Amino acid sequence: MNFHRACAFALCAAVLLGGCTYHGKIHRGIYRHSDYQEKVNARVMVVADKFYPETLTVDGSARYSIRLSDGFPVAVADALGTLFTEVDVNEYKYRKNYDYIAELDYKADLLPGRAEVRLQNTLTSQVIFRPFLYTQLTLTMRNPQTGYAVARYNESVYTPLPNADTNAWLWWTRLLRVITLGIFTPLDVQAYGSQIRRMMEKGITDTLRHEIMPQMADSRLNFTKSHETEKTNTRVDGKFIPFMQATVYIHTDDSLGSGFLISPDGYIVTNRHVVGDSRDVSVILYDQRALMDKTDPFLMADPEKTVNKVRFAKVLKTNKTRDLALLKMQGENLPYLELETDRSAYTTGREVAAIGAPKGIEWSVSRGIISAVRDRNGIDVIQTDAAINHGNSGSPLISLQTGRVLGVNTWGRSEAESLNFAISAYEVRRTLGVRQPVNPDDFPRPED
Repeated sequence: MNFHRACAFALCAAVLLGGCTYHGKIHRGIYRHSDYQEKVNARVMVVADKFYPETLTVDGSARYSIRLSDGFPVAVADALGTLFTEVDVNEYKYRKNYDYIAELDYKADLLPGRAEVRLQNTLTSQVIFRPFLYTQLTLTMRNPQTGYAVARYNESVYTPLPNADTNAWLWWTRLLRVITLGIFTPLDVQAYGSQIRRMMEKGITDTLRHEIMPQMADSRLNFTKSHETEKTNTRVDGKFIPFMQATVYIHTDDSLGSGFLISPDGYIVTNRHVVGDSRDVSVILYDQRALMDKTDPFLMADPEKTVNKVRFAKVLKTNKTRDLALLKMQGENLPYLELETDRSAYTTGREVAAIGAPKGIEWSVSRGIISAVRDRNGIDVIQTDAAINHGNSGSPLISLQTGRVLGVNTWGRSEAESLNFAISAYEVRRTLGVRQPVNPDDFPRPED
């Protein structure tokens, strides 16, 4: 009988020594802060049905489970309510009744840490272990109709645990569990779990108040515009609109540049180095500029709609020596530009404009004059002081007197200011065999 009691007692002690779990939850009403002076007139829904308890482990013996589903979305809603006129916590299925949905991700973990501390009144130091609470909060604002992100905020915090200035807490806890055969282990875990919960609550409110909400307030214009990017601030391009409508933005797997249409059925001239060895390239038109850079994490355009706007052009002909290429995309009644192939029109001092995507900034205009017309190794080249940067390659150099294309912008000298070059339109006709109107029989038919 004594043997069985001893076994039962040993089993209970082993269970207690093995540790136990603290169950807690984030309380409601933890975020309290005054409203911003001017609120954004929008309805926001904080998604409430996609949260799971976070389980933390320290020293391999105690587990701390903190439930987020009660207080966490409420805290975020309270924070967003200081900036937006209407904020609710609701289930995901109701998202289309709102202007934006706020989607939350939260990670927390107890991490071991170490620090070197100088002992008082001595010249020696001691390495101590300090457990840290690591928390990461990600708040993503989404368009509820498309599901794509409008803005995303991500903040991480490392916080040393209270009463953990030395490694005494770790070894004292172990010793206490051994001496008492684990009797006080549950109390220890519950007390420490409460500290962790309070730290998590403070971390959530501090991150929202001091990091995320100020960023959202500074970028409030992101949330005051329509979801349709085509309805955002309208460009005022005036007399340059016809030129821009005939200028295209070209993407390949490893480069970007510009080009321009020379026929209403989709023939395009650009530089050979823009297309490289590609057989097909992506082409974006001025009226479909909502695409922009697909790598932008804050892209508001609907990618599904955007994909339908991308035109794909075949590379028909290239000349590496003269850095020219001819492309063909499907289309009809497209705006296009006429080539000025009469070399007598290339006069020094004539005012010109370069239209393209310098440094990826699409449909930008720079203005200047023809500085000189030169023969560079048998290639007819126009020198201009109109700014040309990376991304302008392949764009048209346009005469402001006639509106015709004088050349294909090719490169600029970074070591010298206002020293830029374009392959002349005369050279385009001579090299690629292009005449206007373009005769499709002069070039191989693109494969369907």
